[in-house]
Amino acid sequence: MGRVNDEQWLEEALNQVLHSDDTRPDFQRWIANHPEAVEKLTARTPQSPRPPRIRRILMNVTAVKWAAAAVIALAAIVGITQLTHTSTSQTAVIEPAAQQTLAGPMTHQFADGSRVKLAEGATIRTFAEAGKRGFEHLTGRIDVSVAKGKGEFIVTSPYGQVKALGTQFTMDLVDGVAQNTRQPVKLLSVQVTEGSVEVRNAQGASTVTERQNIVVTPDAAPYDFSQDGTLPARLKERIAAMSTALEAGDSTAWIANFNTGYMYKLIKGQEQYDPQRFGGTEADLEQIRKGCSDVASPEALVQRLGSNVLNGSAQIYIRSATVSEDGRHAQAECVHREKERTLVITTPQWHFFDNDWWQIDD
Repeated sequence: MGRVNDEQWLEEALNQVLHSDDTRPDFQRWIANHPEAVEKLTARTPQSPRPPRIRRILMNVTAVKWAAAAVIALAAIVGITQLTHTSTSQTAVIEPAAQQTLAGPMTHQFADGSRVKLAEGATIRTFAEAGKRGFEHLTGRIDVSVAKGKGEFIVTSPYGQVKALGTQFTMDLVDGVAQNTRQPVKLLSVQVTEGSVEVRNAQGASTVTERQNIVVTPDAAPYDFSQDGTLPARLKERIAAMSTALEAGDSTAWIANFNTGYMYKLIKGQEQYDPQRFGGTEADLEQIRKGCSDVASPEALVQRLGSNVLNGSAQIYIRSATVSEDGRHAQAECVHREKERTLVITTPQWHFFDNDWWQIDD
């Protein structure tokens, strides 16, 4: 087998690296195009050959070619690596999503399958960050249904944020002025239909589970009376019954939270007036006596009073509930929203007597 021509192999390798079809000069063409130079060169006195020097030059030239080939190959590899890295980085960049402000009434479905139903007057704003699940709650009442198993879903609002993992919940953002007190009313109500959510603001955080409701105000931690450990269990039942009756507009159910047995005896003159048990003034009692003097039983009194007490349903937000130091008196602060823009603040009271908690003031 013949000896490999190292010089030719190197030239071919360099040609391949440089992507050139032909890197060798055409010497005969150069001679034809430069006759004067050829004449000067051939006229010079030939020098005596110096083989050792020539061998060193050839060796140096060969070494230079090998070094050049290595540098070119390394540059090519680095260039390819950088090109690949740049291409990968560009592919990984996610462009921001288009931000939208949506107004109800409407239903909006997100790319992950989650949905939000906006009532009339409600508005939301979608997030601009691609891949971020959730949105901003700006105004009004919304019903949210979150697609399960796709990571956390966050709804932000001016008064707090709600974080959910596969659930259904309602958010009501209230911003107005109470008609009766002229006080500003700013709150967020969160009611869970399915699953659980974490409600958080700068003052604290709370977890809300199915069929629970929580109220968030700017200056207080999220509050849910049903989770308030300072309230007796029976009092919580009374508060819940009051709220349910008012929201349904059920006067009879609302009156049932008052001690109508005691009231019946007052009307008939069988009990002495006690403001701590009755909750109103003696003038109030005289008005009831005039209108209900003919009732024959406590049950009939409930029907009589319940027939004209409530004028319709209302949304109830319980912002706080406290018990006195002796544990026998309680008071709540509630916001009634009878219409979209009609807000009323009330402070109902309950007293413990006749072995139960009874509402004595609306």
